[in-house]
Amino acid sequence: MSKERERSREVLTGPDPFSDDFESFHPAEASVEVIHGVHSHTMPLVGMTVRQAREELSERMHIDPDALAVVDGEEVSQEADFVLAGKQILNFVKPAGERGHTPIR
Repeated sequence: MSKERERSREVLTGPDPFSDDFESFHPAEASVEVIHGVHSHTMPLVGMTVRQAREELSERMHIDPDALAVVDGEEVSQEADFVLAGKQILNFVKPAGERGHTPIR
């Protein structure tokens, strides 16, 4: 009786390093591209308000609470009322020069 076990020759690999997991599950019509600084993701946010999207992604994408919300190039002033549609681009922008800004007196 042998105490040896035969090792499986099956090779298990992870996902393709350049794949987008959301893309395969959510077609472009049901997705919104979200950009903040160096972060850019296509997410299934259709039907959410901009405020809900900000709350959902604030920690994951390090979104500053003071960042302006811009949808398709237009600033969104009423985040709670603006509902996202498919194929839109949501950009959270922090104006340049704001970090560490000290007013001159």
